Amino acid sequence: MARTDYTPPQDTSRLFARYKRIREQEAELRPEVHDMAVRELRGGATVGQLARLSGLTPEYFRRIAREEGIERLRPPTVRPLKDDTDADGA
Repeated sequence: MARTDYTPPQDTSRLFARYKRIREQEAELRPEVHDMAVRELRGGATVGQLARLSGLTPEYFRRIAREEGIERLRPPTVRPLKDDTDADGA
């Protein structure tokens, strides 16, 4: 059970406050990052390149590309779990 009289040490308070500020700054930047990603993906950048530049995951940029209808530069390397030609389940 949580203590109601908890007072964090100063170093804990400072670290968590710093982390909170950074997260708030990240939230403010997300729309700009999104718009820039759309522009760069349309210009030929890959999701991997943008991921390396930003520290975000390639999947973050894949989602943006799908949402914006941006064509893939290459076919996906992962096959579907179920083969579409196997309609009878055998």
